Amino acid sequence: MNSTRDIYREVTERIIAELERGVIPWHCSWRPEEWRHRNLVSRRAYRGINTILLNNLPYESPFWLTANQLKKLSGSLLPGAEPTGIVFWHFFSRDDLPGESHRVIPFLREYQIYNLEQTIGIPAKYIPVLRPRNQLEFQPIENAEKILTGFVDAPPVFHGGDSAYYSSEHDYIQLPYRSKFDSEDTYYSVRFHESCHATGHPKRLNRPNFMITNFGSADYSKEELVAEIGAAFLCAQSGIANGTIKNSAAYIANWLQVLKNDKKLIIQASAAAEKAVNHILNNKADSEELAA
Repeated sequence: MNSTRDIYREVTERIIAELERGVIPWHCSWRPEEWRHRNLVSRRAYRGINTILLNNLPYESPFWLTANQLKKLSGSLLPGAEPTGIVFWHFFSRDDLPGESHRVIPFLREYQIYNLEQTIGIPAKYIPVLRPRNQLEFQPIENAEKILTGFVDAPPVFHGGDSAYYSSEHDYIQLPYRSKFDSEDTYYSVRFHESCHATGHPKRLNRPNFMITNFGSADYSKEELVAEIGAAFLCAQSGIANGTIKNSAAYIANWLQVLKNDKKLIIQASAAAEKAVNHILNNKADSEELAA
């Protein structure tokens, strides 16, 4: 088994690889509760870093199991199936340390698991039947819908697939189906984020360096800050801030770290975000004051 240090390194390298692809691996909300990644046998959902590691893999099924569990269920692996590593904290007690009567020591342990899609032969009775994601109910939030309706020169929004982004080249927003998000709040938070990006288009606010796509650069990071701070403002405006602020804070903190906590930049990004929000809300007087 790999050492604890190796596990840390491997997990970190996997996350860095996602970041280098232009993917923020912990900022993914489109997996509703019953579709969360979980162990097929125990039905326990994976948490923490394991959620991040599993969210970015190309499997539709949320069910995972170890090789031993697969064997007990009379299943087998498809040819060429490669395992995915996940980690858990374990604890053991030491009573033989000098000067200490009892001490609990944590250590990190890695497990290898396989997605259900990598297997064959498991009897159907062991596999839960889930409602299709596009059939899960979505309850619109009235205040959020009013904001979106009021965005008079908004770009078209298309639903489908597993990506959320704004295309600056073609001026449209792409989102997964509403029912794929883990809550209504997160759907609107992501849509607000992409809508704030859209305000930077030359035919709207013509935000400086808006078309920069060099991942990790100062201009790219600033644009991400503008969109996420703006989304946080709009979430507060629509009354859903409590459900999204934790994700927004983590997202913003990441980009601030990239930019070495440049305090001037966060002020500039906040001002640009407020302009974006005023444009979406059609607050023309406020927008003109900010631009002065």
